[in-house]
Order: sequence, then C-alpha cells, then structure tokens
Amino acid sequence: MNIIVTCPRYFSEIEVLKTKISEKYKIDYFTPKDQGFSADEMKTNLFDANIAIIGDDQINDDVMSNCTELNLLIKWGVGIDNIEIKNIENYPNLTILNSPADIYIDVAEHIIFLIGSLYKKIPLIDFNLRTNGIWSKPIGNRLSGKNIGVIGYGMIGKQVSKLLKSFDANIYFYDPNVDSENTKNAKKQNLEYIQKKCEVIIISTSLNKQTSKLIDKSFFNSLKKSPVIINISRGKIINETDLIDALENQLISGCALDVFETEPLEQNSKLKNFENVILSSHNASNTVEANNAVNREVTEILLKWINNAR
Repeated sequence: MNIIVTCPRYFSEIEVLKTKISEKYKIDYFTPKDQGFSADEMKTNLFDANIAIIGDDQINDDVMSNCTELNLLIKWGVGIDNIEIKNIENYPNLTILNSPADIYIDVAEHIIFLIGSLYKKIPLIDFNLRTNGIWSKPIGNRLSGKNIGVIGYGMIGKQVSKLLKSFDANIYFYDPNVDSENTKNAKKQNLEYIQKKCEVIIISTSLNKQTSKLIDKSFFNSLKKSPVIINISRGKIINETDLIDALENQLISGCALDVFETEPLEQNSKLKNFENVILSSHNASNTVEANNAVNREVTEILLKWINNAR
C-alpha cells in the first residue's frame, strides 16, 4: 500500500505516522515548487497511490482517471475547492476527507493583524524607516466604533467576530446559509447593507459557484464608505482586475490579501504598486499550533480509515 504526501506542512508528521502503521505501507512525499502541484504533475505523483495527503494541489477527473488505485484522499486543512471531480460516481471506492482541526483560530487572528496593519499603516512606516530612513507619521484610523461586515459566517467568521467585539466594533455578517438573524457577536444583514454601511469588509466565505467573482466591479461600485477589504479565503472570490480599478479610483481605502487568483502572486502584479495594499503569502493558518493540530487530525483520519478498511 502506497501513501503519497504532497503537502509540505505534513512532512514533519511522517516519522510519527511511520510508528503507527505496519511495514506494508510505503510512504513517499513530493515537494511542490509553488503553492501546489498542477493536475499534470499530480497525475504522475499519485499514479500508484492508495492513499494521498494533499495540500493545495489540483485534483480533477483527468488526474483521477490516471490514479485508479487511489482509495483515500485527505486534504490538509479546510478548503477542498482544489478538488474538482465532476464525475465522483465514477470512483465508488474513493473517500475524500478534509482536516480543519482548529485553524480557524489562527486565520481569525491573522485577519485582526491585517486590519491593524492597514489601519495603523504599519508596513508603510516600517518601509519608510528601514529603506528610506524617513521618519514618517501617516494618519491612521481607530477600529473602535467601526462597522465591520463579514462575508461568510462559518468558524472563521464567528471567531473573528468574537475577537472584533473586544474592539467595540459593530459587526454584521452576510451568509445565506446561516438562519440566525442575530448571534452573540454579530447581526445578520444582506450584502447590500454591508456594501453601504461597513468601513471594513472581511471575506471568509468558501469558494463555490455562488461566491466565485462575488467581489467584482458591480460590488465595488455599490460601496458607500470606501472600506478596506480583507480576503483570507480564496483569491477567486475577488475579480482582481476590478479590485485594481477600485484601488485606482479610490472606491476602497485599501486591502489586505492572503490569497490571490493566481498563486504565487505574479511578479508584475499591479497590486504591488499600491501603498495601501498589504500582501500575504496564503499563510494565515501557518502557525506551529495549527500545523500540529491538523497533522494530528490527518494522522487520526488515516489510521481510522485503515482500521475500518480491514
């Protein structure tokens, strides 16, 4: 039985896994050059795999048609939008599982730090001091009393609302899949309300057909308060061309992005030209604590599957 690992964040757990499985399981691992392997690369990587632990690698029907021995596919972390299998019924012996653990805590904290960096202009001050020796004093903003909109009210949305409540902010969320009108830390509103009333807009929804390019020219043109935009979810939720136009036309006051339409971010991206844009390398959940928690969960999922398959 072959176990293939293509998620570098699990590599540190491999030696632990080896102590918990029998010698009949062979473990190989591959390191992607960028954010993840392409579909063509995964066709080769998983050719003889029975079990795969993947990261942000591309999985589709073309990959699966070449990996006929694959029975268990574990996605490291939460999002499985990179697994685009249209004809899942063609693979009756395939089990697909994810491993969210508690990384919502780390992502929510990352959001707070991004908002603070934008509002207090910390990266700009640091750059001016470090690179140009300029003792600059740009005027920042206070978070207390601000209207904050959260698009997507899952675990991350709930956790960041809890943290933001301590700043005495007014928090609203938009999520058609949440029935509650009011939660402990936020009030439910429609998307139009968030566009018109909020000074900070956080994108924490999953990527699907309904949310793909949700944040586009029409969205930006409907904004009333020139908010800052925070995206820690998936890059394809924002139309980046429209985002750049919104920055150029000052429809928004700035943005902080941990995810992009293409990853890694292209070298010639115009997003690099704005002082009011903070760029993060799809790294919001990358903490010691989160890695350990997800690694343990992946191992537990794998061992449970093996035991049930006997």
